[in-house]
Amino acid sequence: MDKIEDFKNLHDGKRLFILASGPSLSFLDLGPLRRRIVMGLNRSSKIFPGTLYHCTMDLRLFEECPEALKTANYLFTLEDRPWGIPIKLLGSEGFSWDLGRGIYSGYTVSYMALQIAVYMGFNEIFYLGLDLKHDGPRTHFFGHDFHSHAHEQTEFPKMRKMLCYGAQVLANAGVRIFNCNPDSALECFPKVTYEYAVSL
Repeated sequence: MDKIEDFKNLHDGKRLFILASGPSLSFLDLGPLRRRIVMGLNRSSKIFPGTLYHCTMDLRLFEECPEALKTANYLFTLEDRPWGIPIKLLGSEGFSWDLGRGIYSGYTVSYMALQIAVYMGFNEIFYLGLDLKHDGPRTHFFGHDFHSHAHEQTEFPKMRKMLCYGAQVLANAGVRIFNCNPDSALECFPKVTYEYAVSL
């Protein structure tokens, strides 16, 4: 399985947990996820390595944490990256139902992951660590990342717009999406507790 078409509808009707990198991720006991299908994003592999799936667009991460990225069974990424299952980038804004044709970035790997999850047939998706806000000086679960210090003003509004667009596109598509951080700044997905999500 080395091309994105191999994953089409592979998990039809299944549940997926997506690990973003927000500060709230550090407060969760991720142990119960070992029995679930999980897709990690970016540096989430530092706190929860060995996921079935992982997703990153950022070329910098291939240089900064290659070993962490390699713990996943399958890494979804963009064309022209050092390794992984490549997907053509179509642009920033849009929603792709056919990843063989390409994908939209939505300004965030969380949006890329949403399109991949839908393409694979998942119809219940739980986001963890999707905060879209900082916790004081902490930009991520691992602490402070200099490259992200201004994201609340520069990047989060664009990310919020596209994630809410994705929610709108999928509203009548039979896909249920939940945010497991009740304190998240993102309001377009229904919020549930992590404890509830892992009890299902």
